[in-house]
Amino acid sequence: MGTSVSEVYDRMMMLCQDYRLVSLFETSKLDFETYLESWLEYAIFEFDICNQSLAYDVVMGEDTKAFDETLTKDNILILANLMLKYWMKKNVNDITQMNLHVVDRDFKVFSEAQNLKEKQAALNMQTEACSQMLIDYSYKTSNMDWSKWFNQDFAGV
Repeated sequence: MGTSVSEVYDRMMMLCQDYRLVSLFETSKLDFETYLESWLEYAIFEFDICNQSLAYDVVMGEDTKAFDETLTKDNILILANLMLKYWMKKNVNDITQMNLHVVDRDFKVFSEAQNLKEKQAALNMQTEACSQMLIDYSYKTSNMDWSKWFNQDFAGV
């Protein structure tokens, strides 16, 4: 077996701060991994240009899952960022967050609309960052002879 899916989950968790996910991890690692698996599946679906197999399965005799191949650090990072995008999308679409009220002596926020607007802006930035990562990845992993393009020779490309 190759890379453990928990490596991708760990990398994703390094990119976000969510006390609910941390609490779930501390309560039950199995429930935590089951919860994150749907975001991994979305990430795998979107990362269809990966130069490695992203198939994964349960490791025999263990409660963990692993990819069939040992993933490169680039592939792990892209999967983690795509997972983060879907985590952010869930937070933007979370209707209970629309009722957010933060009250402090020095700080008051009553605008759920402003909160949603900022979350949407952060999601848009993450979506753009993921798109750029995928574009950069495709250029890096393609077998394109860029010297022809440099010389304005576009035939056969």
